[in-house]
Amino acid sequence: MHLIITHENGDFDALASAVAAAKLYPGSVIVMPEPLQPNVRSFVNLYRDLLPLIDPKEIDEIPDAVVVVDTRKNIRLGPLAYLLEQAKHITIYDHHPPGDDDMDGHLVKVEPVGATTTLLVEEIRSKDISLTNLESTLLVLGIYEDTGCLTYDLTTSRDAAAVAYLWTQGLCTSLIPEYLHSPLTDAQKGLLEKLIKSSELYEIQQRRVLISTIVMDEYVKGASVLMQLLDEIEDADLTMIIVQMTESIYLAARAQGSELNLLELLAPFGVKGHARAVSANYKAVEATLVKEQVISYLNRYLPPAEKAGQVASKPVFTVTGDVSVTKTAELLAEHNYRGCPVMEDGNLVGVISRRDLQKALHGGLGHAPVKGFMKRKVKLASPDASLVVLRRLMVEHNIGRIPLVNGDGTLVGIVTRSDILRHLDRLDKRGRFVVKPVTPDLSGIASEDMPLDEIDGNILPLMSKELPAEMQKLLLLIGQLAHRCGVRVYLVGGVIRDLLLKWPLPKDLDFVVIGDAILFAGTLQKTLGGDLKHFEQFGTASLFLKEGLRLDVVTARKEFYASPAALPQVESSSLKNDLFRRDFSINTMACSIMPENYGKLYDFYDGQPDIQKKTLRILYNLSFVDDPLRILRAIRFEQRYGFEIEPETLRLLGKAVKGGLLEKLSRQRLNHELKLIYEEPEPVKIMQRFEDLELFDFLYPRVQPTGETWARLIGIAEILNWARQREWEKPPDSEVAYLCGLMYDLESEDRSAIMRKLHLSRDRAAVVLAACREAPALLEELDRENISPSALVNCLEQLPLEALLLVYAMAEREKVKENLKHYLDGLQYIRPRLKGGDLKKIGLEPGPLYRTVLDRLKEAVLDGKVRTPQEEFEFVLEYLEMQKRGGG
Repeated sequence: MHLIITHENGDFDALASAVAAAKLYPGSVIVMPEPLQPNVRSFVNLYRDLLPLIDPKEIDEIPDAVVVVDTRKNIRLGPLAYLLEQAKHITIYDHHPPGDDDMDGHLVKVEPVGATTTLLVEEIRSKDISLTNLESTLLVLGIYEDTGCLTYDLTTSRDAAAVAYLWTQGLCTSLIPEYLHSPLTDAQKGLLEKLIKSSELYEIQQRRVLISTIVMDEYVKGASVLMQLLDEIEDADLTMIIVQMTESIYLAARAQGSELNLLELLAPFGVKGHARAVSANYKAVEATLVKEQVISYLNRYLPPAEKAGQVASKPVFTVTGDVSVTKTAELLAEHNYRGCPVMEDGNLVGVISRRDLQKALHGGLGHAPVKGFMKRKVKLASPDASLVVLRRLMVEHNIGRIPLVNGDGTLVGIVTRSDILRHLDRLDKRGRFVVKPVTPDLSGIASEDMPLDEIDGNILPLMSKELPAEMQKLLLLIGQLAHRCGVRVYLVGGVIRDLLLKWPLPKDLDFVVIGDAILFAGTLQKTLGGDLKHFEQFGTASLFLKEGLRLDVVTARKEFYASPAALPQVESSSLKNDLFRRDFSINTMACSIMPENYGKLYDFYDGQPDIQKKTLRILYNLSFVDDPLRILRAIRFEQRYGFEIEPETLRLLGKAVKGGLLEKLSRQRLNHELKLIYEEPEPVKIMQRFEDLELFDFLYPRVQPTGETWARLIGIAEILNWARQREWEKPPDSEVAYLCGLMYDLESEDRSAIMRKLHLSRDRAAVVLAACREAPALLEELDRENISPSALVNCLEQLPLEALLLVYAMAEREKVKENLKHYLDGLQYIRPRLKGGDLKKIGLEPGPLYRTVLDRLKEAVLDGKVRTPQEEFEFVLEYLEMQKRGGG
C-alpha cells in the first residue's frame, strides 16, 4: 500500500501537492487529517469522487511507502503520525524553512519556493504526465494560496512558471475566484467582527502594529483566513491576532513589505510559517498574558523602521525663487533631477518639478522667475520619520519628492520616489538571516500568578530596561546564530554583575560557549565583521568590532594551575565548572541568550545574595594561590562598589600577601592590573586600602605615604575630575598624574627605580621626573604678584599637563590655582594671527629672527598690546625697524 499524507488544517497547497504526488506515484491513495480549511472542505465535499481520497478509517494496514507533502513536522500529521513508524520508505516534499524537529526521509526534496505544489508540478512537467482541467485548476489553487496569487515576497520565478504551464493544460477558471475567496460562515463572520472591534493599534519603533485579542467559548475554523482579511482591512506594518478558543491559543502574524522577517523576529514564540506570515498554537495559556508578553517583546526587539534620513539624497540641490524657468529647466536636465526645492533667504518656500517647468516653457514664459510656477504647499517630513510614512504620503498625495527639515526648519535632505524604489530593491536583494523555529518557553505566561517579568532567575526585564538598544539587538542576534550553529551561548561575568548593581556597563562582553568557541567566533566575524584574534591553547577568541565593542568568547572549561601564578591548563567542561574558575562570586553569574530561554539567570555560587549583602567573596580557599592578581582585584572591586571583603576571604588575602605570592606574578600582568586602578572612580581609596593591607612595600618600594601624600593625591583626583570635563588635544594620563603625587617626596634615583619596575615608557617616566623636579619652582613663580599673561605662558607652556595638575594639587594659595586655571582655560590657546608665511611676504628672510619676531608678537598679543590683525602687522614692522636701528 502506497499512502500520501499531509498536515492537519490542510490548505489548498496541502491538497494540491497531495493530488500532484498521486499523479507521480500511480496507485497511491491520499488521506487528509482533519480538520481542513473551510474552502478546502468545500472543494473536497463537492469533488471527492474525482480525487484519490480515502477516509482515515479505511486504512487497515501499515503502508509500505509514505509520501509526506507540505510539511516535515511529525507533530503536524496529528493522529496519522503512527503510519510513518513502520513504513519501509518515506518520501518528503516541502518548502518550509528547516527546524529542529524535522523528520527524516529516504528521499527528501525541500526547496525554497513559494508553494510545495510547485515542486511536484515541475516533476509532472518533466515526465510529461497529463492532467485533467480540474487537476490543473486545483494545482493552480495550491500555488496561488501560498503565494498570494504570486504576490508574496516568498514567490519565485519557478512558482510563476508552474502556473504558466498549468494554464496551458487547461483550467476551469471560474473555480479559482470561487474557492480562493470562499464565503465566510456565520461563525467566521462573527469572529471577524470581534477581531475588528478588539483590534488595537500601537506605534512601536515607528511601525504601526495592529494586535487583536479575543476569547471565544467555542472553536471556530478558518482563523488564518480571517487573519488575512484583517490584514487587508487595516493598514499596519505588522498585524497579529491572539485568539483563545476553549483551552487553546492561536497566534498568527503577518507583515507588510519585505523588511521584517517574522520567522527570525518571533522565533522565541515557536512560530512556524514563512518570513511574512507565521503562526503558533499554545495550551493552558491566557490570551491576555500572551498579548502582554508579545507587546513587551516587540518593544524590546522589533527592529526600528528605517528612517527617511538614512535613504535621503544629500546634499539637496536647490534653486532660488528668482532663477528663470529656462535656467531651472537646464539645471535639472544637467543633473538629471525631476524636481527640486525652491529657497528664498535660506527658507524653503516651494518645490518645482519638470512638469511645472514644461508647462511654463510651452506658454512662452521661460524668462519668468520660477517662484511663479512652484508648488507652495509642500509636504515636509523629519529626518527621523519612517520610510513607511513617507511612502504613504507619496501615494496619498501623488507627490514625487518630500523635503526633510530639522526642527528649526533647516533643509537637510530630500526623499524622492527613486530613493524609495532603490530602498525596496535593496531589501529584495538583501540576504536574510533565518533562524530555525524553537519551542518557546511560555512558563511565564501560563499563569496569572507568575508573569515572565517576575519569575525569579530571569533578568530579561532588567536587560530590556538597562541595556542599550543596539546591545540588545546584538545579543539577540548572537543567540540566534548560536541556535543555528548548534552551540549554546551564555553572557557571563561583569556585565551581569553591573546590570544587577545598576552600574555603568563594561565596554567588553564575555561569553561562554558550550561547544567550539573559536569556530563560533569565526561565524560571529562573518556576520558582524570586525577583527578576530583567537588563542587555540585556551579555547578563547576575541572579536573587536568597529563600534569599539569587544566580544570575548571562551569554550566552557575547567582550569588547573600547575603552580601558583602560572598560566592555566585548560580542559572542556560544563557551564557550572567554567563559572567556578572565576575570581569572586559576584562575577560567576551567567545569563542565557538562546532564543528559547533568553534572559534566564544561572547563579550557582550565590552571586546575587552577595551583591545584596555588599559582600566580596572568593569561591575556594586556594583562589589567591591560583592567581595572586586576585588580591589587587579584590581591593579594586571592594572600593568600586562600596562592598566589604568577606572575613574569610580577607583572612586568606592577608595570608597570600604575607606569603609573598605577589612576587610570583609577572611584572607585565601586575602592571596591567595597576593601570586599571587609575581608571576607577576613586583610585585614592584603593591606594589607601593597599596601605591598610601592607601592599605598598611590594607595589611601590620606598613609598611611605603620609598625611601630606594623601592630601596631594586627593587634590590630584579633584583636578583630574575637573580636567575630564574639558576637551584636550591629548588628555591627561591619570596613572602618570597619580604617580607624580605618589613619588613626589622620593629621591630621583628611587623614583627611577620604581618606574623601571612599573615598566613605564621613557616618555611617561620623563613626565613624572619633570613634574617632581619643576613643581617647587612653579609654586613659587605662580605666587608672584602681577604676573603678566605672557610670563605665565612662558613659564608653563613647555611643561607636561600632568606637571601642572600636580602643582595645582599642591597649591595652598588660591592665587596659584587661579593662574593655573587661567592658563589651562584660555591662555594656552591664544596665538597671533600672523604666521611665518606672512613675515616672508613682507620681505623677512627665513632665519633665527623669524622665531624671535613671532615670540615677541605672541607676548604682545597675550598681554593685550595688540588686538587686531592690522595692529599685529604694525607691531612686526615697528619691531623690525627697531632691530635695524639697533634697538632692543
